[in-house]
Amino acid sequence: MKMKKLNMLTIAALVSGPFLFQAPMSAQTIAPVDLSVMPIAENIQQQVTSNFIKGSGVISKINKDGVTFPTLIIEDKENQTETHLPITDEVLIFNSGTTEQMKKDTLKEGLAIDVYNDKHKPMLMIYPPRITPEIIIVKDEEKPGNVKVGLFDENLVSLDNELKLNIGDKTVILNEKGETISADELNGKDLIVFYTVTTKSIPAQTTPTKIIAFDIANKHKLEKAQFAIGDDYYMEKGAKMIPIRKVAEHFGYKVEWRNESSTIEIRKQNSSLLISIGKEQYGYNKSLGSFKVTPEINNGKAYVPEEILDLLDAN
Repeated sequence: MKMKKLNMLTIAALVSGPFLFQAPMSAQTIAPVDLSVMPIAENIQQQVTSNFIKGSGVISKINKDGVTFPTLIIEDKENQTETHLPITDEVLIFNSGTTEQMKKDTLKEGLAIDVYNDKHKPMLMIYPPRITPEIIIVKDEEKPGNVKVGLFDENLVSLDNELKLNIGDKTVILNEKGETISADELNGKDLIVFYTVTTKSIPAQTTPTKIIAFDIANKHKLEKAQFAIGDDYYMEKGAKMIPIRKVAEHFGYKVEWRNESSTIEIRKQNSSLLISIGKEQYGYNKSLGSFKVTPEINNGKAYVPEEILDLLDAN
């Protein structure tokens, strides 16, 4: 018996996590599998291949009525359901064909999109589901282009064994901030890969046009820091100044204030930081670095630029 097509975004968001419209398999196509006797290469679904859940849909409406951020509404008219996607300033939006980053105010009704959201993010059990995505890929109808988001190994083979990347001289490699990085910095990060043609081999091989490394672990660290900071921050010369003791102790560091030298020593296991109030230069383990904005005392507490989070281990 043919099963009715379900809105998987709605079901998964309300039951186990967010997911966008995908047709379910018929129960007749599912057979029991003894995973214990499967070769490792074939048991690929047991491996984490991405930190994101992918879904697809068409924007039916954009709600801008008195809200801070616009909300995309994705409707499934067949099942009379809808999903709301709040688009914050942190959402990365790209065109699949041009590979260029887009602004959220360029989104419009009728666009076909792929949506990627952090599968580790807790979900509210509400209807209609509200899912704030991390990545949106707008499908370009005029310029063809493919996009794959997922984890790759040290040989740049996707962990689902579908795609191998051959870095070319013209391959653009960036982080999520748009800064140029080297291929050596791709390891351990989810990659947004833009490409056109592939070989017919297994895995398929391609020379990507652009690669964007999305460091979701660092994103989680920033979210943890924001939880600790709350409203205890201020802006100084374009930099967000945060209370170093509160953040460092939240991540398990021991913080010591040295009054005679106006310095702060931060330690955890083999990691150490030495910050001087009023000086841009700081010591990190056995190296030196510089802040863009000088650390300072405000209302009896030491504040440093948010960039310090790149040095703190949140584990």
